[in-house]
Amino acid sequence: MNFGAFIIETPQSWKQIKAKGIDSYVGGIAIDDKDTLHFDLGWYSNTLTEYEPQIVERSLLQHMQQPVDTTELIIVERRKGIDPDKYKKTNVSWDTIGGYRAKIVYPRQSGIGTTGVYIDSLWVAGSDVDRFNLYGINLKPENEKKVLQVLRTLRFRKK
Repeated sequence: MNFGAFIIETPQSWKQIKAKGIDSYVGGIAIDDKDTLHFDLGWYSNTLTEYEPQIVERSLLQHMQQPVDTTELIIVERRKGIDPDKYKKTNVSWDTIGGYRAKIVYPRQSGIGTTGVYIDSLWVAGSDVDRFNLYGINLKPENEKKVLQVLRTLRFRKK
């Protein structure tokens, strides 16, 4: 599949999706009727970094004056001895793809989380640095495996 700035080898059933970005080149790949990959090539491309989980002791919540949205919180009885890494959803590995150092992310629990690649400093011109990501969220396990294989076929046009 040729996107101009890069080429990626995908199964024939996958379809290219065109999109319009404001300050970067964006688009996607439809894997099937449910799963889609998105890409962003530009100065501000998401690094696909998972934020540290917010772990809060239950007793702290009891002292709040106003209701607190706890949907993104991990509530524990005691914070001491709790390893935040235990609550992360994403694994990270590093490899070389298309001649560039690439951060590869994939869910710890298959089917729940982000699967993709991030490359920093794809093209550098003075203080301008183009970055790249290609990722899918909550992909079916079989698509997740295929995406991790397909990512390694990425090749970038020299700028």
